[in-house]
Amino acid sequence: MDHETYMRRCLELAREAGDRGDSPVGSLIVVAGRVVAEASEELPTGGAVTGHAEILAVQRAVDTLGGPDLSGGTLYTTAEPCFMCSYVIRQARIASVVYGRSTPLIGGITSSHPILIAADLDPWRPAPEVIGGVLEEECLALRKRSSGGR
Repeated sequence: MDHETYMRRCLELAREAGDRGDSPVGSLIVVAGRVVAEASEELPTGGAVTGHAEILAVQRAVDTLGGPDLSGGTLYTTAEPCFMCSYVIRQARIASVVYGRSTPLIGGITSSHPILIAADLDPWRPAPEVIGGVLEEECLALRKRSSGGR
């Protein structure tokens, strides 16, 4: 499958989150051509501040694969990962991140604190390859229909 196909599934997950009253963000992780985890945002309804779709997808992938090393995996998400999610992505050694719309205030790529791609962190965990703007207009339109969140 291609990036747009996976992003369309993320958009479906994001719509589910928005319908629940959560921020409309959806994520999934692909390893070796197989979707190993999917998640939609669980903020505010999930009650945990770590209920971001990316973090939930990483945890589900770790549970599915039986270990914390997701190297070789690709994370797809409708919104640029925030600082917190960026840390988790690097910790899990995810090889690539594909996102739809930017979040320049708190994003781990386009903000003034780009921890997802910061080369000075490479000795700790290498930065993933990043591809942004996949189905960006659809991701932006979904966000604009939402009342809050990121």
